[in-house]
Amino acid sequence: MCALAICCEPVLNLRMSAYSNVYPHSLDIPPLVEALHPLSSSLVCAPPVSVLQQLRIATAVQHKALEARLPLTHPDLDRQTYVRILEAYYGFHAPLQRRIDAFLGADAREPEREKVATLIRDLHALGLSDADISRLPVCADLPPLDHVGHLFGIQYVMEGATLGGQVLRRLIFGRLGIEAENGAAFLDVYGRDTGRLWKAFLDRLAELDHPDVNPKVVQAACATFACFEQWLARAGVLR
Repeated sequence: MCALAICCEPVLNLRMSAYSNVYPHSLDIPPLVEALHPLSSSLVCAPPVSVLQQLRIATAVQHKALEARLPLTHPDLDRQTYVRILEAYYGFHAPLQRRIDAFLGADAREPEREKVATLIRDLHALGLSDADISRLPVCADLPPLDHVGHLFGIQYVMEGATLGGQVLRRLIFGRLGIEAENGAAFLDVYGRDTGRLWKAFLDRLAELDHPDVNPKVVQAACATFACFEQWLARAGVLR
Protein backbone atom coordinates (compact mmCIF):
# COMPACT_ATOMS: atom_id res chain seq x y z
CA MET A 1 0.00 0.00 0.00
CA CYS A 2 1.33 3.42 -0.84
CA ALA A 3 0.51 6.53 1.11
CA LEU A 4 0.53 10.11 -0.07
CA ALA A 5 1.28 12.81 2.46
CA ILE A 6 -0.98 15.67 1.41
CA CYS A 7 -0.22 19.15 2.67
CA CYS A 8 -3.40 21.18 3.00
CA GLU A 9 -1.99 24.20 4.83
CA PRO A 10 -0.67 27.33 3.03
CA VAL A 11 2.95 26.63 3.94
CA LEU A 12 5.95 25.95 1.80
CA ASN A 13 6.56 22.40 0.75
CA LEU A 14 9.81 22.01 -1.13
CA ARG A 15 9.35 18.30 -1.87
CA MET A 16 10.23 17.32 -5.43
CA SER A 17 7.76 15.07 -7.22
CA ALA A 18 7.22 14.12 -10.83
CA TYR A 19 3.49 14.23 -10.20
CA SER A 20 3.28 17.61 -8.42
CA ASN A 21 1.69 20.72 -9.87
CA VAL A 22 4.09 23.48 -8.97
CA TYR A 23 3.18 27.16 -9.35
CA PRO A 24 4.32 30.54 -7.97
CA HIS A 25 2.47 31.48 -4.77
CA SER A 26 1.28 35.02 -4.33
CA LEU A 27 1.24 35.32 -0.53
CA ASP A 28 4.35 36.82 1.07
CA ILE A 29 6.66 34.27 -0.42
CA PRO A 30 10.13 35.11 -1.72
CA PRO A 31 9.95 35.60 -5.48
CA LEU A 32 12.23 32.69 -6.42
CA VAL A 33 10.48 30.10 -4.28
CA GLU A 34 7.71 27.85 -5.53
CA ALA A 35 5.13 26.13 -3.41
CA LEU A 36 3.43 22.83 -3.97
CA HIS A 37 -0.19 22.94 -4.96
CA PRO A 38 -2.31 20.95 -2.50
CA LEU A 39 -2.97 17.52 -4.04
CA SER A 40 -6.52 16.45 -4.57
CA SER A 41 -7.78 13.90 -2.07
CA SER A 42 -9.24 11.98 -5.02
CA LEU A 43 -5.75 11.01 -6.18
CA VAL A 44 -5.35 7.25 -5.78
CA CYS A 45 -2.42 4.88 -6.05
CA ALA A 46 -1.99 2.70 -9.09
CA PRO A 47 -3.42 -0.78 -8.55
CA PRO A 48 -0.90 -3.40 -7.44
CA VAL A 49 0.62 -5.61 -10.10
CA SER A 50 -1.18 -8.97 -10.21
CA VAL A 51 0.70 -12.18 -9.61
CA LEU A 52 0.15 -13.13 -13.26
CA GLN A 53 1.80 -9.90 -14.41
CA GLN A 54 4.66 -10.49 -11.98
CA LEU A 55 5.14 -13.99 -13.39
CA ARG A 56 5.16 -12.80 -16.98
CA ILE A 57 7.70 -10.09 -16.24
CA ALA A 58 9.95 -12.24 -14.05
CA THR A 59 10.12 -15.20 -16.45
CA ALA A 60 10.12 -13.42 -19.80
CA VAL A 61 13.87 -13.57 -20.38
CA GLN A 62 14.15 -17.20 -19.25
CA HIS A 63 11.20 -18.20 -21.42
CA LYS A 64 12.62 -16.63 -24.56
CA ALA A 65 16.12 -17.98 -23.90
CA LEU A 66 14.89 -21.55 -23.47
CA GLU A 67 12.61 -21.33 -26.48
CA ALA A 68 15.53 -20.15 -28.62
CA ARG A 69 17.76 -23.03 -27.50
CA LEU A 70 15.23 -25.85 -27.98
CA PRO A 71 15.62 -27.33 -31.47
CA LEU A 72 11.99 -28.45 -31.81
CA THR A 73 11.25 -25.69 -34.31
CA HIS A 74 14.65 -25.77 -35.99
CA PRO A 75 14.62 -26.82 -39.67
CA ASP A 76 17.50 -29.26 -39.04
CA LEU A 77 15.56 -31.25 -36.42
CA ASP A 78 15.80 -35.00 -37.08
CA ARG A 79 14.06 -38.01 -35.58
CA GLN A 80 16.99 -38.97 -33.36
CA THR A 81 17.16 -35.49 -31.80
CA TYR A 82 13.39 -35.47 -31.34
CA VAL A 83 13.51 -38.78 -29.44
CA ARG A 84 16.32 -37.48 -27.23
CA ILE A 85 14.26 -34.38 -26.43
CA LEU A 86 11.27 -36.48 -25.36
CA GLU A 87 13.56 -38.67 -23.25
CA ALA A 88 14.90 -35.56 -21.52
CA TYR A 89 11.35 -34.25 -21.03
CA TYR A 90 10.46 -37.54 -19.37
CA GLY A 91 13.52 -37.24 -17.13
CA PHE A 92 12.24 -33.91 -15.83
CA HIS A 93 8.48 -34.44 -15.79
CA ALA A 94 8.47 -37.86 -14.10
CA PRO A 95 10.27 -36.86 -10.87
CA LEU A 96 8.55 -33.48 -10.79
CA GLN A 97 5.12 -35.12 -11.08
CA ARG A 98 6.00 -37.48 -8.23
CA ARG A 99 6.98 -34.50 -6.10
CA ILE A 100 3.74 -32.69 -6.93
CA ASP A 101 1.68 -35.81 -6.14
CA ALA A 102 3.42 -36.18 -2.78
CA PHE A 103 2.77 -32.53 -1.97
CA LEU A 104 -0.91 -32.63 -2.96
CA GLY A 105 -1.79 -36.03 -1.51
CA ALA A 106 -4.00 -38.60 -3.17
CA ASP A 107 -7.26 -36.69 -2.66
CA ALA A 108 -6.07 -33.50 -4.35
CA ARG A 109 -4.40 -34.97 -7.43
CA GLU A 110 -5.55 -33.76 -10.84
CA PRO A 111 -5.25 -36.72 -13.23
CA GLU A 112 -6.27 -34.68 -16.28
CA ARG A 113 -3.19 -32.47 -15.81
CA GLU A 114 -0.73 -35.34 -15.46
CA LYS A 115 1.43 -35.61 -18.56
CA VAL A 116 3.88 -38.43 -17.81
CA ALA A 117 1.60 -41.22 -19.09
CA THR A 118 1.35 -39.43 -22.44
CA LEU A 119 5.13 -39.07 -22.59
CA ILE A 120 5.50 -42.80 -21.94
CA ARG A 121 3.06 -43.64 -24.74
CA ASP A 122 5.03 -41.42 -27.11
CA LEU A 123 8.32 -43.07 -26.12
CA HIS A 124 6.77 -46.50 -26.68
CA ALA A 125 5.58 -45.40 -30.11
CA LEU A 126 9.10 -44.18 -30.91
CA GLY A 127 10.59 -47.57 -30.12
CA LEU A 128 11.50 -47.53 -26.41
CA SER A 129 10.53 -50.43 -24.19
CA ASP A 130 9.50 -50.16 -20.54
CA ALA A 131 12.98 -51.34 -19.63
CA ASP A 132 14.51 -48.59 -21.79
CA ILE A 133 12.34 -45.96 -20.13
CA SER A 134 13.15 -47.22 -16.63
CA ARG A 135 16.86 -46.71 -17.39
CA LEU A 136 16.46 -43.10 -18.55
CA PRO A 137 18.22 -40.58 -16.29
CA VAL A 138 15.94 -38.40 -14.19
CA CYS A 139 16.49 -34.94 -12.80
CA ALA A 140 17.35 -34.61 -9.11
CA ASP A 141 17.70 -30.82 -9.09
CA LEU A 142 14.04 -29.83 -8.99
CA PRO A 143 12.40 -26.53 -8.01
CA PRO A 144 11.36 -26.08 -4.36
CA LEU A 145 7.94 -27.34 -3.36
CA ASP A 146 7.02 -26.89 0.28
CA HIS A 147 4.34 -24.19 -0.06
CA VAL A 148 1.21 -23.78 -2.17
CA GLY A 149 2.82 -20.72 -3.76
CA HIS A 150 5.64 -22.94 -5.02
CA LEU A 151 3.07 -25.31 -6.53
CA PHE A 152 1.44 -22.52 -8.50
CA GLY A 153 4.78 -21.21 -9.70
CA ILE A 154 5.73 -24.65 -11.01
CA GLN A 155 2.33 -25.13 -12.60
CA TYR A 156 2.53 -21.72 -14.29
CA VAL A 157 5.56 -22.96 -16.23
CA MET A 158 4.38 -26.50 -16.90
CA GLU A 159 0.81 -25.55 -17.81
CA GLY A 160 1.95 -22.61 -19.89
CA ALA A 161 4.12 -25.00 -21.90
CA THR A 162 0.96 -26.66 -23.24
CA LEU A 163 -0.11 -23.51 -25.09
CA GLY A 164 0.54 -23.56 -28.80
CA GLY A 165 0.76 -27.34 -28.83
CA GLN A 166 -1.36 -27.75 -31.94
CA VAL A 167 0.98 -25.56 -33.97
CA LEU A 168 4.04 -27.42 -32.71
CA ARG A 169 2.51 -30.83 -33.40
CA ARG A 170 1.66 -29.84 -36.98
CA LEU A 171 5.22 -28.58 -37.46
CA ILE A 172 6.71 -31.87 -36.19
CA PHE A 173 4.39 -33.85 -38.44
CA GLY A 174 5.42 -31.78 -41.44
CA ARG A 175 9.13 -32.29 -40.77
CA LEU A 176 9.30 -35.78 -39.31
CA GLY A 177 5.97 -37.41 -40.17
CA ILE A 178 5.32 -37.96 -36.45
CA GLU A 179 1.83 -37.24 -35.12
CA ALA A 180 -0.22 -37.99 -32.02
CA GLU A 181 -0.63 -41.69 -32.81
CA ASN A 182 3.06 -42.40 -33.38
CA GLY A 183 5.00 -40.25 -30.94
CA ALA A 184 3.83 -36.63 -30.74
CA ALA A 185 0.79 -36.71 -28.46
CA PHE A 186 2.70 -34.95 -25.69
CA LEU A 187 3.21 -31.86 -27.84
CA ASP A 188 -0.53 -31.19 -27.69
CA VAL A 189 -1.17 -33.12 -24.52
CA TYR A 190 -4.52 -31.49 -23.64
CA GLY A 191 -5.85 -31.24 -27.18
CA ARG A 192 -9.15 -29.35 -27.30
CA ASP A 193 -9.11 -28.95 -23.52
CA THR A 194 -6.00 -26.75 -23.57
CA GLY A 195 -7.88 -23.46 -23.40
CA ARG A 196 -10.29 -24.66 -20.72
CA LEU A 197 -7.55 -26.01 -18.48
CA TRP A 198 -5.38 -22.91 -18.89
CA LYS A 199 -8.29 -20.63 -17.99
CA ALA A 200 -9.12 -22.78 -14.96
CA PHE A 201 -5.52 -22.51 -13.80
CA LEU A 202 -5.51 -18.73 -14.25
CA ASP A 203 -8.73 -18.45 -12.25
CA ARG A 204 -7.16 -20.36 -9.37
CA LEU A 205 -3.99 -18.32 -9.64
CA ALA A 206 -6.05 -15.13 -9.33
CA GLU A 207 -7.74 -16.50 -6.21
CA LEU A 208 -4.33 -17.22 -4.68
CA ASP A 209 -3.01 -13.72 -5.49
CA HIS A 210 -1.74 -12.21 -2.22
CA PRO A 211 1.34 -10.09 -1.35
CA ASP A 212 2.49 -12.68 1.18
CA VAL A 213 2.29 -15.55 -1.31
CA ASN A 214 3.23 -13.98 -4.64
CA PRO A 215 7.01 -13.92 -4.03
CA LYS A 216 6.95 -17.70 -3.52
CA VAL A 217 4.97 -18.17 -6.74
CA VAL A 218 7.44 -16.08 -8.74
CA GLN A 219 10.45 -17.72 -7.08
CA ALA A 220 9.23 -21.20 -7.95
CA ALA A 221 8.41 -20.26 -11.56
CA CYS A 222 11.89 -18.83 -12.11
CA ALA A 223 13.44 -21.86 -10.42
CA THR A 224 11.42 -24.20 -12.64
CA PHE A 225 12.65 -22.52 -15.80
CA ALA A 226 16.23 -22.59 -14.49
CA CYS A 227 16.10 -26.26 -13.43
CA PHE A 228 14.44 -27.32 -16.68
CA GLU A 229 16.99 -25.50 -18.85
CA GLN A 230 19.92 -26.87 -16.83
CA TRP A 231 18.51 -30.38 -17.12
CA LEU A 232 18.01 -30.12 -20.89
CA ALA A 233 21.52 -28.71 -21.25
CA ARG A 234 22.97 -31.65 -19.29
CA ALA A 235 20.98 -34.00 -21.52
CA GLY A 236 22.66 -32.40 -24.52
CA VAL A 237 19.50 -31.46 -26.38
CA LEU A 238 19.82 -27.67 -26.42
CA ARG A 239 21.40 -25.68 -29.19
